[in-house]
Formats: sequence, structure tokens, C-alpha cells
Amino acid sequence: MSHPPPYACSQKIQTMHSTETINQFLNLRVQGWSFARIADQLHVSKPTLLDWNRKHQSRLQALQAANEHTIRESLQASREQELEKLNQFHNALRQELVSRSLKTLSTDQIEVLANELQLQIEKLTGKQNPEATNGK
Repeated sequence: MSHPPPYACSQKIQTMHSTETINQFLNLRVQGWSFARIADQLHVSKPTLLDWNRKHQSRLQALQAANEHTIRESLQASREQELEKLNQFHNALRQELVSRSLKTLSTDQIEVLANELQLQIEKLTGKQNPEATNGK
């Protein structure tokens, strides 16, 4: 019984690709890799990659949609964390302002602040304070 020459078998093996290689191709495409770069990385011909791209188009689209969803969630979480940090810092600044003594302000500055606060209170309540009008 004669066996085929070794090169005949190896040529067939080179054209067969594992499911793992196809999955690597799909993942690299989802990451935005070019066909040429994937061909170099996986040692698969570009025509084979183009064929896989056609055959697995729906799977690629599903993977891309899932990837985009993950990115959007990550960005949203990042925005929420940044907003939380900004709110914490803003609250710390507000607390610092509240804790500061009014002794550093002149009497004129305190009167201006008091009048501005009174106007804001009147605007919110819709009522005018008789004491504020008498003291002016």
C-alpha cells in the first residue's frame, strides 16, 4: 500500500482552517482590523478572509452590535463617574464657602449680600418683606 507524498497532505491541511481561526478572524474584524493585517496575523490568504466575511456576515454584524453596545455602556458609566466626581467636588466647595466666616467681609459687602438674598427670597416666594423695604 503506497501513501501519498507528504506535500500532498500538507497542501490540503493548509487550506483547512479551524473554527478557532475563523473566530479569531471575526474578533479582529470587529476590532476594525483590515483584511491585509488579519491575513498577516493569522497566516490566511486574503481571498479566504473575504469568503469568510461573506459567509459570516450576520454573525459579524451581531458581534459588532454587541461591541458597540458594550462601548456605549462603558462611556455612559464613565460619564456618570465623572459627573459624580464633579458633584462631590462642587459640594466640597459649597461646604467650604458655608464654613467660612463672614468676618472677612465689610459691612457694605454684607449689606449687598443680604439685599441680594432678600430679592431671591422674594422672587421665590412672591412676597415682599416689609422689614427689607423699611430698612432701605
